[in-house]
Amino acid sequence: MATSGLEPEAFKWTSLPAEIRSMILKNVARQNRFGRPAPASVSREWQGVLEHANFEKLKLRMSRLDDFDRIASPPRRSMIRHISLDIELPPYTCDDCGRRNGVWRLFSILSAWEPAGDLALELHVYSPSDRDHWFKEVNLSTDDLEEDESDDDEALDDWREGFRCHDPPHGWLLGQQTMNPPRSAILRLFQPMTLRFQRPLPEVRAVTRFVMRRQLRRHICPFGIRLILNSLVRVEHMVYEPWAVPLPSERQIHEQGLAMLVGTGLPGSLKSLTIFEDSYRRYNRFSRRLSDGPWINLFLETLRLGAMFASRSRGLQHLCISFMINAEDVFRNCQPAWNWPHLQTLALTSNFLRQDEKLRPYINMILRRAGALAQKMPELNTFVLWNGGRGHACAFIYRVEEDGASITWRGTWRLVLSEDPLVLQVWGHVAARRKFSRLQIRQQRIFRYVSSHGDAVHRLELPCQVVEPASVWQIRREGYRPAR
Repeated sequence: MATSGLEPEAFKWTSLPAEIRSMILKNVARQNRFGRPAPASVSREWQGVLEHANFEKLKLRMSRLDDFDRIASPPRRSMIRHISLDIELPPYTCDDCGRRNGVWRLFSILSAWEPAGDLALELHVYSPSDRDHWFKEVNLSTDDLEEDESDDDEALDDWREGFRCHDPPHGWLLGQQTMNPPRSAILRLFQPMTLRFQRPLPEVRAVTRFVMRRQLRRHICPFGIRLILNSLVRVEHMVYEPWAVPLPSERQIHEQGLAMLVGTGLPGSLKSLTIFEDSYRRYNRFSRRLSDGPWINLFLETLRLGAMFASRSRGLQHLCISFMINAEDVFRNCQPAWNWPHLQTLALTSNFLRQDEKLRPYINMILRRAGALAQKMPELNTFVLWNGGRGHACAFIYRVEEDGASITWRGTWRLVLSEDPLVLQVWGHVAARRKFSRLQIRQQRIFRYVSSHGDAVHRLELPCQVVEPASVWQIRREGYRPAR
């Protein structure tokens, strides 16, 4: 067969439009971030993009801190946006104070950095032993999830289908937990940890965001958190996702420390605070009370903590508190003369938001109280009152957008907002203060099954971020239970 003798012209990278080259490079960089090899030596353009992607989010172990000090040269520091310090504890049979040395060493390195844009610092502490026995599916490290997987139901189903852990002595049969972990195992996973340093932590000016996600199951005492925050003199955003203290007696002490932290320990530079409290009881199908003595009334601690949050909210732009305290505990501590001149986002939870006709008067009362307070928040664009767990999810949402103000009830069960004219009236006044003559009222029903509180966050599609996206994915994994 005769041929023309012509061969296709060699493809030239530079012949592509700049927009196409940028899209390709970003995709290659993303593959490289997830552990796939990428040719960084193709050109300076490739090298620059890939180096930026590699340095944008760093996960550090204590053994590599000296290397980090050497590699993070001043030109590269501007590329770094997120630093996660992963402190690996020894097996349960050992004890070590290296965690304190690791924190101090990293702060010593960062103290030499000049402020340059946004920089997040994440603290994570874990032991490899955490997953060896009873807690097979807990997440011990940051999940580098593909962006299109983090909210994908099929990806979650595929993960669950592939999870086939089998360890009968520790209550696992073909991927299903069939036996309750013993009290000692639960307490060991959530054991308290004190951070005390022999000398003050160096002052760090480069960090603007501090993160402690739910994968950190140890209880860092509030005093230790305060020591860290004292050194982060320019931090503006804080994400705190603690686990509820299992023992009532320890929870009493912990909440006293939290009240002091919120009242006097948060930096004056803080603009945004997001708190999401998780609990082992939400995952254990055979959950039981870890009683260590007589029942303890935590009302005074809850009242004090609510008062501290109410007072601190006046200086914030964004405040989200989920499950640590109920909305009504915050509202009852708000004084009549108070104003919130900067608050733009407020999201709270309430245990009253449940499908029970007897609770409807209390729900309406909370919504009226929230509306009265919202009238003193001239910059408020988003207010969310929500609740969720296995089998249920609901949210009252107030939003200010370009086309006006609206209130929405979204959930697995129906609440007719128009049944209480006072609720409509008070939120109408809120909209009027933003120069909107009409308040839109919306009802949206969720028909999909809700398998966990993380699934509730996913289904509700809240207009503000009440928990880190990777944490939502982890909760949906760990808390998955099929509908009965």
